[in-house]
Amino acid sequence: MAIIEESLATARRGKVGRVNVELFATNLHNPTHMEWTPDGRLLVSEHTAGRVKDITAGGDMRDAKPFAYGLRGPSSILPLGDRLLISETWSDCVTDITSGGDASGAGRYATELSSPYSLSALPPNDGAEQRVFVSERFGRFRGQITEITGGGVRSDFKPYITDVPVRTTVPGRAPIEFWPDKWEFYSSAVCEDAPWHTVYQGALYFEVAHLGQIIRAPEDGGVHAELEDRGCIVAWGLDRIGGMKEHPYDGRIYAVQPERGNIVAVDPSDKRNYCFDPPVVQGFKSPSCARFGNDGETMYVCDSGHGVIWKVTNFL
Repeated sequence: MAIIEESLATARRGKVGRVNVELFATNLHNPTHMEWTPDGRLLVSEHTAGRVKDITAGGDMRDAKPFAYGLRGPSSILPLGDRLLISETWSDCVTDITSGGDASGAGRYATELSSPYSLSALPPNDGAEQRVFVSERFGRFRGQITEITGGGVRSDFKPYITDVPVRTTVPGRAPIEFWPDKWEFYSSAVCEDAPWHTVYQGALYFEVAHLGQIIRAPEDGGVHAELEDRGCIVAWGLDRIGGMKEHPYDGRIYAVQPERGNIVAVDPSDKRNYCFDPPVVQGFKSPSCARFGNDGETMYVCDSGHGVIWKVTNFL
């Protein structure tokens, strides 16, 4: 608890004493992604424990009954209509956990993926089916965003953004048999998984973490190397980026920077270098995801390093 209290004090200094940070949920195992359900529950995935927990009420989660369990590397959670989907990074699939409980035999929405991580869905347009996207990682250094609308198997999917540069995953967050030789080198080189993405004002945005970029994906997709010439990069000069989320009111995308332990805010309409912008709040240990309350004045932050969820107010 002493380490957490020290981080809390540091976080409060992030905006000259005005920002307020307090513990919201504790005793979680590597919390990596949160999402609100349509009925108002805040769920969090415990990546290494294979569980999803309901943290709506906050508090000590040590003995809390999981909403879903029996998953392998649960990551991004996506409400889709009346369904609740989750990516299973170590099972190479997206699973339907709508019913909760033991998900080891739950129905698969999409299979034959490659280390899936982030999930997003664009709002339906002109009555068309809602488009669903997942990020993937191929080998150690190549990522992709793939359209998996309607679900199915590999042959049903369409590459959307290809050849996104990534680095190999962090040992300790993957099963030991997946650790690369000389993993200490890759870990020190700022390792990462597939590219995070999010929906902002009806378009898909994604990050290229170790390049410090946030990019607006064109409607027709494309190859990463060509997107700068197409004017798609909206922010650069950032540190390694993790989870991103649009604020419901202030028009900015909030992104975590795990290695720096902070959260930054980017205005996609103001395309520029953000390296000198101060963080919104700092002092976390490996933050991985941020979500907002309905009023937009409360922000919840996954801190995988401490195994807690922070509640942040007065950050606007």
